[in-house]
Amino acid sequence: MLYLGALFLAKVLDNALSTTKTILIQRSRWVLAGIAAILSDFIYFWITKRIVSADSMLALLVVAIAGGVGCSLACLVSDQLSKDRTYVNVIMSDNLEAMQAFRDFLAEHHITNVAADTYTLDWNTKTITITAYPETKAESRLITRYIAECPLKFKRLVQPG
Repeated sequence: MLYLGALFLAKVLDNALSTTKTILIQRSRWVLAGIAAILSDFIYFWITKRIVSADSMLALLVVAIAGGVGCSLACLVSDQLSKDRTYVNVIMSDNLEAMQAFRDFLAEHHITNVAADTYTLDWNTKTITITAYPETKAESRLITRYIAECPLKFKRLVQPG
């Protein structure tokens, strides 16, 4: 049982390091990614040597489950440690009053925004287009909830900030 526990912990660590390596590569932290790869490979080969010599289906199952746990653990830790990802929201509507109310909502919640005069597709009606810059996930959720609960139609384009 101790043997299977050691394999489990080793594989959790291996997959956590492997996933962390991928996250570090995406964040352009190449030296740290290289260190994570070295450690992950060493643990992987140690586990492989043990599994091949054990010839045990239970050991394979334990290692497979541990792989999923390690990956999930690394993603959870990364999500908790990373900054909120922000998005630029460009919101449009043909209804000027609805856009003014939306702009007031953003101001009430201290969400940075820029309103610009625009026209509807037929060029006959003036409206505004709002570009909002939420700084947190909570602010992004406020915008999403406002648009979803509003009975009027909005056009929303979302781009990474």
